[in-house]
Amino acid sequence: MGKKSRVKTQKSGTGAMAVVSPKEMMNLISELLQKCSSAAPSPGKEWEEYVQIRGLVEKIRKKQKGISVIFEGSREEFFPELMAWAQESGASCEGFEISNFAGEGFGLRATKDIKAEELFLWIPRKMLMTVESAKNSVLGPLYSQDRILQAMGNVTLALHLLCERADPSSPWLPYIKTLPGDYDTPLYYEEEEVASPIQEASKEASSISSDAGRSVSQAQDTSLIQEGDSVDANSTTPDTAVPATTQEQEGQTKNGDKATAASLSLGVELDLSAERTGDEPKVNSE
Repeated sequence: MGKKSRVKTQKSGTGAMAVVSPKEMMNLISELLQKCSSAAPSPGKEWEEYVQIRGLVEKIRKKQKGISVIFEGSREEFFPELMAWAQESGASCEGFEISNFAGEGFGLRATKDIKAEELFLWIPRKMLMTVESAKNSVLGPLYSQDRILQAMGNVTLALHLLCERADPSSPWLPYIKTLPGDYDTPLYYEEEEVASPIQEASKEASSISSDAGRSVSQAQDTSLIQEGDSVDANSTTPDTAVPATTQEQEGQTKNGDKATAASLSLGVELDLSAERTGDEPKVNSE
């Protein structure tokens, strides 16, 4: 159920409700949407994109400050109301209790032994917030016209939750009051918590890119013997191709044996037995 909320109670007072221009807010949201839906940044640019997205989110948060729905009291204080609502709605409420697990947040603790394959928890569908319930809520008219909502269920549910949170008569209010104020997701990380992993990943990506560039350069330098290259008669496969000089192109090899330029250009194999016997080299065409 998430970790303990750190959100403080905000009370509206003089000047607390700032006037927010709908046009300005829509421009910020549109810019944020475009940034989040654009192509992935190139290696080394991830941190720059994150800073831009975080900056837009913070601007929107500041504009919304003072107009968000804040419930008086801590989420723990609403647990009895949650259990009462669940029982009235037909959910099972026996055999477990809500407990705070150190380091893990709130969850359910069994209060009795549970047998294998025993059904001990069930919730009526009417208690669930789903895309179907969103379509039957005040969000319905927008859902029927908006392609993003129709294609992205998570966005629909997020807006569904916001609409119900702002409705004092919402049937899900006992549940919504117990939700945590923040989560262990990147959106709630502090900037320094995100900086180190992203910067390390960028350095690694840059290193890989540099290594790949050097490999390509080396591969180009150590190419096979091309037409007109010189041949060392003492080695059948030279480690590095050496550009042929004008004299070598005329048929003069490094060890003084003569071969025709045509033999080299046709890729024929020289019989080096003559080097040992002193005879003229023989040309064997493959």
